[in-house]
Amino acid sequence: MEKLKNNNFNCPTQFYETFGKPNAHSGTFGCPNTQATASQPKDPSFCIRQEIQILFLSVHCNASRFKKNIYFENKKKPNMRTLILPTLIACLLQISSKAYAQIDEFYGDSRPTNISIVPVNLPLSKMPVNVYVQRYVEDKIADWQKKGEFETTAAYQARVNEKSRKDRVQHLTGEAIDALKKEYSKTINWQSLELSKYDADNQTFLIKSQQLGDFAITVPIAEAPAFRDNWDKMKMQNLDYYVLNDKLVLAKMNIVAPTGKHYTYDSNQSTVYASSNIAYNFKPIEVEVRQDVVQTPQTRIESKNISVGKSDVSVNIPVNPQTNDKTFVLIFANENYRREANVPFAINDGATFKEYCEKTLGIPTKNIRFSKNATFGEMRSELNWLTQVMAAFKGEARIIFYYAGHGMPDDKERTAYLLPTDGFSTDYQTAIQLDFLYSRLAEHPAQSITIFLDACFSGASRDDKMLASETGQRAVRVRPRQGALKGNMVVFSAATGDETAFPYKDKQHGLFTYFLLQKLQQTKGNVTLDELSNHIISNVSRQSILVNNKSQIPQVNAAPEMQERWRNVKLK
Repeated sequence: MEKLKNNNFNCPTQFYETFGKPNAHSGTFGCPNTQATASQPKDPSFCIRQEIQILFLSVHCNASRFKKNIYFENKKKPNMRTLILPTLIACLLQISSKAYAQIDEFYGDSRPTNISIVPVNLPLSKMPVNVYVQRYVEDKIADWQKKGEFETTAAYQARVNEKSRKDRVQHLTGEAIDALKKEYSKTINWQSLELSKYDADNQTFLIKSQQLGDFAITVPIAEAPAFRDNWDKMKMQNLDYYVLNDKLVLAKMNIVAPTGKHYTYDSNQSTVYASSNIAYNFKPIEVEVRQDVVQTPQTRIESKNISVGKSDVSVNIPVNPQTNDKTFVLIFANENYRREANVPFAINDGATFKEYCEKTLGIPTKNIRFSKNATFGEMRSELNWLTQVMAAFKGEARIIFYYAGHGMPDDKERTAYLLPTDGFSTDYQTAIQLDFLYSRLAEHPAQSITIFLDACFSGASRDDKMLASETGQRAVRVRPRQGALKGNMVVFSAATGDETAFPYKDKQHGLFTYFLLQKLQQTKGNVTLDELSNHIISNVSRQSILVNNKSQIPQVNAAPEMQERWRNVKLK
């Protein structure tokens, strides 16, 4: 190629006529479009096409030259294939490297197999809304989530967390769309709008625009002649857009005549106007702020890792294409109590378990009831719904019941209760007795009934404080008796006897729920109850000793009718 560039051999004259002289700065044939200008953005595909044309002409010229040299030196006629093939391969490699070098950006959490090329200088009128908004949001989030020099770790963690980040992204998304609308309006060539012939029957003009598309505007027939005559003097005001197919589409516009008369176009008159609502699946933020370990005679500075965002079981949730339309789920997540201590992470437990039911177990959303901070009346009402479903399906339904919240014991009767958020830990009439729950679920036959209780029934809360002591009443630990199970019922409990069901603070879940979700994630939901119980019991009992310095051993109980059959039951 160097010989070709320097024109040191006899080559067809149309080569330079077609591609011009080599670039004075680079010594190569410069693509005239490789340097972007305000009027002509860079177009890598154009350059690659030109390189291909240069390739074939250079192969021809080089092969002719080498053929001539070899013939005169060796007095033998060479094989043209042996001359063209090496040159062709070398040139293809050169073009391949240039093609990749001219790619401006690609998007995705990791480098994809198929790269979507989005040039940096792509005109705003051609840029997908998603690309503009994502660039805008990610730039702003990158600055926002930085830890300030004079910001304490506690203040930083309070400011940058999953909820605040989600709220910030939503705010910035709206801000980005508003900014895009303003910038987009500036790119429109209003002089190019064309007014079509007036439709007297419908009293409308059709306005044609290559940028905005064609749209009709109503003009009374008596005002139509003046409207046409003053068309070039009209002013376009109060523009608004909506998002359709990742593009901005005109939603509203006022056309103001020289007389001050307003004519309004509104897409709601003929089409549905949907407000912009773009959702993003950003990677969860996991920030690690490290400080150098420095030892001095008087000061000790230690390294600290800060984790912000969701836990590992709350992301990368497996998706199962199978649909389990005869499985029904009732979830209670009681975190914020009116009179008792709150239950940390209970809502996150319930919400994440619901996601696994939908995505991993393939249960339709309509088959799932999820109640946050449920009151006594709400819990009774939702339980009635579940029993009605079981009655309607006449033994064909599969039931999953999940509860995260306070449990409480009756120290006299040694029975256990689920405590609604409006209940009193000293008044059993305001709680749901477990025996009542079991009896209601056993009223109608079912293929299987699996119950998960991330609660303890010793009278202690997740922080190991006694519930009754919160109100100044007598506080003792009680070991409640196990309720009677019937039918095809299996109950997973977070703790045994008078133990406490602890939280897993680093993971922002209950300890029991975390390892339940972990096994569903690892197996993609294809797990037997026996395998699930072994995983939960083994990991919870070990982790509780390591993290909380106290025992927590989950237990599994099955109805007598199940015998050993429960071990082979699956949730999907």
